[in-house]
Amino acid sequence: MEQLPAAPSFRLDGSTALITGASRNIGRAIASAFAHAGSDLVIVARDPVRLGRVAESIRGETGVVVREVATDIASTEGLDSVMRELDAGPVDILVNNAHITGGTTSIVSADDELWNTVFSTNLWAPLRLARRLLPQMTAAGSGCIINLMSGSGLQPTPELAPYGVSKAALWMLTRYLAVEAAPTVRVNALCPGLVSEDGTPRNESHRAIIGTVPMGRVGRPEEIAGAAVYLASSAASYVTGELLIVNGGRPW
Repeated sequence: MEQLPAAPSFRLDGSTALITGASRNIGRAIASAFAHAGSDLVIVARDPVRLGRVAESIRGETGVVVREVATDIASTEGLDSVMRELDAGPVDILVNNAHITGGTTSIVSADDELWNTVFSTNLWAPLRLARRLLPQMTAAGSGCIINLMSGSGLQPTPELAPYGVSKAALWMLTRYLAVEAAPTVRVNALCPGLVSEDGTPRNESHRAIIGTVPMGRVGRPEEIAGAAVYLASSAASYVTGELLIVNGGRPW
């Protein structure tokens, strides 16, 4: 009988991952999971104190190299500071997790400033980071981009139009990038469902929605991080242009 090859590895040894919005919740869990899988990190978030604590914790637990950039990627200056950090060494994996909702408002009430603010974080920053890193990844012969999505980008959520539209655009950007970057660089989207840092409902809205989730509960950040490790690893070497939904089976 023909010998089958070993299963693909879920390890990330020898790689460096840039993760935005890495100081809390899903971003922090992805950073920790990547580090435990062997990846060095460049972590980005606005709060320097919180980001520093995350970096210190991950270094102590894993021993990987963790570089910190405390900045707001929605601003030109903030994005420039991330770009300068990228000059210090190559990045193999980009995780675009930073996002803002822009609050609750109707389309009619949302002014241009709000739309621009939401799009600056949720769409323009991921696009600009991808533009910066894709040539480097292509030259290196491999690379991976993961864009964090939202159910609001798949179907309308009341009073979250700017956020939902920005995430819908991010999904289409993912598909375009996947086509243009293939076959060297893989580009996928990851869509969490209801998630809280301790795995319990955060508010009445969460409690109301739990009834529509077949798993009957809120997700934990590490459950999203596990999916991100898969997408970044060689186990997903034939996966690109896809949307991986991790939401406990909830129909949108």
